[in-house]
Amino acid sequence: MKSLAKLNPTLVGLIQTLAVTVYCAVVAIFFYYTAGVTPDLPEGIVIFMILMLLVFPAGVTGFLVFGPPAYLALNKEIKRSLSVLGFTFLFSGLIILILMTVIALNLPAS
Repeated sequence: MKSLAKLNPTLVGLIQTLAVTVYCAVVAIFFYYTAGVTPDLPEGIVIFMILMLLVFPAGVTGFLVFGPPAYLALNKEIKRSLSVLGFTFLFSGLIILILMTVIALNLPAS
């Protein structure tokens, strides 16, 4: 994380956003391909597994988004920390907007 202080906050925000995007895509692909699998396990075990599959990605995503800004804030670089967090949210919003536009443009006309 020492090299984080040397990078431009815009670049750090972009890298974080791309990491979260790739991670979300991997989790979505995993959910998509395992949706049809119905194991013959007790219902309690299945609920536990589903909850673990939801909580773990949330923790990883939280670490990817809030980890570097928290590190910077703990090192007394509050402005830089807020800047990195702001750029991360900005780029995330842009990716969401682009994906929603692509989806809307590809919907069949009714």
